Amino acid sequence: MISVIVSILVYAALAFVAALGGLELVALRRGLSGLAWPVGMKYRRLGRFLAVLLMAIALIGGGFAMLLIEPLAPLASALVIFLAMGLAVPVAILGATARLRRHRRRNSTALRGGKLVELGPLQARFYQPGREGASPGLCLLPDPTAPEYDLHALVQALVESGIAVLALDWQSLGSADRLMLQGVVAVGVSHLARWPEINAARVGLLGVGLGGDLALRSAAMDQGVAAVLAIEPVLSAQRPWEGLDALSVLPWFEARRRVSRWRKSPLVQELDALGAVSGISPRPAAVIVGCLGRAETVGELEILRNGGSCSLVPAAHNRAVQCATAWFKEHLA
Repeated sequence: MISVIVSILVYAALAFVAALGGLELVALRRGLSGLAWPVGMKYRRLGRFLAVLLMAIALIGGGFAMLLIEPLAPLASALVIFLAMGLAVPVAILGATARLRRHRRRNSTALRGGKLVELGPLQARFYQPGREGASPGLCLLPDPTAPEYDLHALVQALVESGIAVLALDWQSLGSADRLMLQGVVAVGVSHLARWPEINAARVGLLGVGLGGDLALRSAAMDQGVAAVLAIEPVLSAQRPWEGLDALSVLPWFEARRRVSRWRKSPLVQELDALGAVSGISPRPAAVIVGCLGRAETVGELEILRNGGSCSLVPAAHNRAVQCATAWFKEHLA
């Protein structure tokens, strides 16, 4: 009995080590940071070395085990190997999640600086370019279901291009329904238009994720918005997502949570962003997406491609930031 238990444990450990090494190789090859453990994309060569080492240990150990340990019955062997390899998947996911969260805490670049602005129940931060004269202005709408998005790079690029940014902080607002969100956005646009250093005729809206849906709907309701751009808006609760490719930038648990937030949020249907597009014309309106069919327009809505991006982290991709900055420089500045 003891020899059988020892055999089960040895074969299970070898299968687990081999599967962990194989998963690391696949993750590094496909760029799936949310599955890569113990080493991420930054140290690919080290990761490949460790993966090959784990698989070599399993192979050599398996050879010795066949010589020194009592073999299991074929069915028992298959079952042990299957379970051990299945255990490697959640271990890799948990390890990658811990690694990514630790990296995020070390490299957090949450919005800071700027001037704190009170917009009724909501707080916002105003970022002004250093040039003289009236500047175009943008009201930046984060995703209401994920206000922790890192928008630092986006704000910095816009300000450096000469566009003032009023970034709304949904976390200061707490829970809010569609009408409250639209009301706060209208207040933000009005505040920007009255700011002495802002050209009131060149005030636009920029939304991220579900904030993009809110930007499109708000622009349709407010003729004072000169241009509107949405980065990876949700548009529909049934919109298909990237699946495994979402793990290129997010841990599995977080990717699943973000998709669940969008699909369960009543705001998606209430805002009906696509239905609002006709009310924006003839003013410029566009969306930045990684994948949304092959069309270049939807009605009057311009579609800008951002290949390689992940819709679950809309403003984290450099190409999305560059595309948004260039579009607003053309239509506002």
